[in-house]
Amino acid sequence: MKKNKFNLEEKIQNMVLNLPPKQRKLAGYILKNLKPCAFMTSTALGTAAGVSESTVIRFASYMGYKGYPDFQQELRESLKNELSALDKFSIEKVEDTSTAYQEIFESEVGIINRTLKELSSETFNNAVEALYDKESILTVGFKGSYCLSSYAGYNLSKIHAKVLIIDDWNERWFNYLNDLNENTAAILFGFPRYPQNVLTIAETLKKRGVPLIVVTDSVVSPLAEYADFLFIIPVKKAFFVDHLSAVMCLINALIFSLSYKDKEKTEKYLKRFEKFVNENNFFVKSD
Repeated sequence: MKKNKFNLEEKIQNMVLNLPPKQRKLAGYILKNLKPCAFMTSTALGTAAGVSESTVIRFASYMGYKGYPDFQQELRESLKNELSALDKFSIEKVEDTSTAYQEIFESEVGIINRTLKELSSETFNNAVEALYDKESILTVGFKGSYCLSSYAGYNLSKIHAKVLIIDDWNERWFNYLNDLNENTAAILFGFPRYPQNVLTIAETLKKRGVPLIVVTDSVVSPLAEYADFLFIIPVKKAFFVDHLSAVMCLINALIFSLSYKDKEKTEKYLKRFEKFVNENNFFVKSD
């Protein structure tokens, strides 16, 4: 029985950390370029990925296939499933835009269900523990991920005294980050195309011993190697925007679980937050 695209992708992701460096590089290229790879010769794939043809052939063998043609055939078959699953929505192909919302909602639900199925409860609980009782929490995200960092930081600030949202990169942040230690935890968001700034910050925080919760799209994401707690969200693109609902669900779950670690403290901070916003007329008041 043929494996679907997600099982094939999962198989590569599950094995990638055990691969030799060159095969890991190849796996990363394949995961990011599934469609073109399905129609490349082993020579062309090796050239595109920056490895030798023999590395491609060894990779197919390591994955359990008789040879590269068998691996390529399964990859091609997988694309048939891909077109009827998460990636089938293409704005250029939608003739009746009145139904576009249905495609988008179905795609989001599919990603949420897949994320929920693959989420490690152990990693999740350990991440909550890493956030708990820290002197400060950072949320980091740039470009398309800035909204995620901002959302997480805003809601964390309701229940934590010192939350900082990093949305730019300059010498002020450089000096601040280099003075941090394990008393700070950080949540970093990074999806294709990965902004260089988030990698620079991840490297800096890692050197300072700051526990890093990384939310990204793949185990071969350049952010993944810095993670103490790694969450994979299989984000897909619909036209020029990302599917981010599953990421928002993860953020909500982390904050909710953190709030229940110390209910008394949470209630105190929430009351203080409400008092502040009411006194400063932050929100429209109903009559």
